[in-house]
Amino acid sequence: MPVDGPDVVLYEKKGHVGIITMNRPERLNALGGGLPQRVQEFWGEVSRDDDVWVAILTGVGRAFCAGGDLRAANENEVSGQLGSPVPSDVSPFRHVPTWKPTIAAINGYALGGGFHQAMTCDIRIAADTAEIGMPEVRWNRSAGFGARLEYFQTIGIACEMVMWGERITAQRAYEIGFVNKVVPLDKLMDTAMEYAETIIDKAPAAVRVHKQMVYYGRDMGIEALQAYGNALFQPVRNMEDSREGPRSFAEKRKPQWKFR
Repeated sequence: MPVDGPDVVLYEKKGHVGIITMNRPERLNALGGGLPQRVQEFWGEVSRDDDVWVAILTGVGRAFCAGGDLRAANENEVSGQLGSPVPSDVSPFRHVPTWKPTIAAINGYALGGGFHQAMTCDIRIAADTAEIGMPEVRWNRSAGFGARLEYFQTIGIACEMVMWGERITAQRAYEIGFVNKVVPLDKLMDTAMEYAETIIDKAPAAVRVHKQMVYYGRDMGIEALQAYGNALFQPVRNMEDSREGPRSFAEKRKPQWKFR
């Protein structure tokens, strides 16, 4: 398996589903060897491909993503190449990688930056053997994205995860609301595909507009959110798919979405 190069991330399509797989198992899919950049490239592919309606992010081996590549950071320091193993001009994450729906299939460790990769997805499904955490304080590293945790958990849970830095189980992640579902490891990808296939049946334009409303609207007041929602949905109301929806309901058949 590669430690660096283009194959550190794999991509495939299954119908309308794009699957991004981190493939650096020798380093527990740590964020080095070009992996962050390749993940971003494939998020771009998902966004550009009109035939992809939903995407799944997962990993190969024992980890979803173990976060920063501390081994590479140490090797750089020993060799005199101080600094992060990820180039400073390339952000390994975006808060919302695409306006299409996204699913994190957490197959193993999701730590630090790996936790954040899962956090940027809309839905998170974890194998029952997965472990999740933000251990940066153990190594005197930074986790600036920890400020976003309050959107997922209470402030007490956010403080515990960021400041104590201990791993939690998949079940505990479910209990605090970070994970949507916990399943046996051998059922993980099947469950993720079930979630993907369920949303494919929904009107793609409405799905994406609702996603924008959720992410942009959560910091708005009620009046501002109403105005923003009306502006977002105005183009959708005039779409051909907006006539197809009620028509298919009246005719008792499955809608045929054309995304126009």
